[in-house]
Amino acid sequence: MSTHLLTSEHRGAHQSAIATTDAILRALGVVTLMGLALVHIVQLVPTFETMQALGVGYLLLIAGTVVVGARLIMGAPTRVQLWLPVAVLAVGAMAAYAFTRVVRTPLDNQDIGNWACTLRMAALFLEATLVAISAYAIATRSRGRQVLLAVSDGASRDRAS
Repeated sequence: MSTHLLTSEHRGAHQSAIATTDAILRALGVVTLMGLALVHIVQLVPTFETMQALGVGYLLLIAGTVVVGARLIMGAPTRVQLWLPVAVLAVGAMAAYAFTRVVRTPLDNQDIGNWACTLRMAALFLEATLVAISAYAIATRSRGRQVLLAVSDGASRDRAS
C-alpha cells in the first residue's frame, strides 16, 4: 500500500514538473515569436519603400508568427502538432533569407551576397532559437511519457506482489 502511495506521489510530482516545463517552453516560444515579428516590423517601412513584394513577404511572416504564437497559447492535441508549426515557420524564414542572398529574385534583387545585415542576424538567432525550443519540446515530451509509463508499470508490479 505504501509503495503504491509513493508511486502515485512520484507520478503526480513528475506530471507537475512536465506541466511547468511545458508552460515555460510555450511562454518562451511566444516571446521569441513576437521578437521575430518585431524585427520584421522594424524593417517593414524601408522594405516596402524599395521592394514591395518582399514587404508583403514580411507581412505574411509577421501574420504567421501571430497565428503560431496564438496556437502555442491555445494548445494542440499533441506536442508535435503544437511545436512543428513553430519549427516550420522558423526554418522557412531562414531558408527564404538564404535564398534571397544566393539567388536574384523579384522579392529581393539588391542583397545578393549581403550576409551582414544586423537586424537579419538578430532574426536568424531568434529563428534558430525557435527551432531548438521546438526540437527540445517535442523530444522531452516523448521522454516524459516513457518515464510516466515506467512509473505506472512499477506500481502495477508492486500491487500484484
